[in-house]
Amino acid sequence: MSRGRRRISIILSLCLCLALLCLVPAPAGAAGTGVIDRVLCSLNFEPVVMMELQYVNVSTSSPNAAITSAYWTDAYGNTVSGQFGKGNYTLHVNYAANPGWVFGQGIPGYVNNNSGGVTVSVSGDGSTAVLQKTYEATIWTPTSIKDPTSATADYGGWVSFAASSMYAESHEWYLESPDGKTTFLVSQSNTAFPTLTYTGENTERLNLHNLPGEIDGWKVFCRHWSVDHVTWANSRTAAIHVTNIPAPEPTANITPVPLTVPTPEPEATPAPAEAPSVVEEPVVTAIPDVHQHQYKWLNDASSHWRVCESCGEVGEKEAHLYVWHETRAATADREGEETGVCSVCGHTITRSLGKADAASRSALGLGEKLGIDGFSDTQILVAGGAAACLLLLIITSAFKPKRRRRR
Repeated sequence: MSRGRRRISIILSLCLCLALLCLVPAPAGAAGTGVIDRVLCSLNFEPVVMMELQYVNVSTSSPNAAITSAYWTDAYGNTVSGQFGKGNYTLHVNYAANPGWVFGQGIPGYVNNNSGGVTVSVSGDGSTAVLQKTYEATIWTPTSIKDPTSATADYGGWVSFAASSMYAESHEWYLESPDGKTTFLVSQSNTAFPTLTYTGENTERLNLHNLPGEIDGWKVFCRHWSVDHVTWANSRTAAIHVTNIPAPEPTANITPVPLTVPTPEPEATPAPAEAPSVVEEPVVTAIPDVHQHQYKWLNDASSHWRVCESCGEVGEKEAHLYVWHETRAATADREGEETGVCSVCGHTITRSLGKADAASRSALGLGEKLGIDGFSDTQILVAGGAAACLLLLIITSAFKPKRRRRR
């Protein structure tokens, strides 16, 4: 009888140890290796001509996977560094599956919630995947970031003005009259100011030499042209002040001479009058005054655009550039959720990530019903049986001393 009880105790102890081992949390998909069914990628900026690559960030919200590297190649397959230029560029993003997970063959890929043009290649063992998408670099309207400042110089002296911008390939300097009604290129100024000389009229720094007195009060501004020379942005104007202008010389006095009245001659047939010669005056090409735009961003569910608060000019609509972050984890009974924030205008949107993978759900749903997620039905049943065995062992041990005393 004593040996039988001892054997029962040993068996119950082994069952308890086995139950404790089974209680170690198993990874999702305990019945087997978890399969990743999609690859997600977020870009804050798509390629823009003259944009530095360092400003383009790549991130992922793919569950059970992480990005190991990301890089760009040009149309010839060369790795890109520095700036984007004109042409096509391909994004390459390398992923590694977390332990216990593999990438499914033929899975889709998404960049900023869009699968258009996205391809995914999965390694033979499913441990790694590569996402690729090709873009044509966009040409942005230049943005003025530094305006020229007003300058003062003596008559016949010189002044210098500087301006700078982003995403501009070329520059032109203009002269503007004090009343703002006349504007022309500095390269066309010799007609209005014959003594004026200049350098840097097509760069970001303009130098004016041999200032005439007539240019006092005039203004200059720089026009920054886009790479395709279609769109442009103007800097603010800066005034030219000329000092020590010499006074004009007085007009000499002329003594009037009496007119001699000629003796009348016989009338002759008058010759036809010649048309007076016309002296063409220099024509100054006027360019409409351009005010400084004050833009603000507007948006809707799918795109954003700029509107000038001064003149109401509306820019082209562009798709949102979302950066995604998981805001609610998925469970067996509740869908997960992630939120995207547009990196340009701040528009937000949410989307469902679906419920937890079916491989990780229990057949009977005991974990969910008991409020102990992360354990399979098998684990819970084995743990329950072990607990019952332990309780039986305690009861048996409790009654054992009593029987001995009766003997």
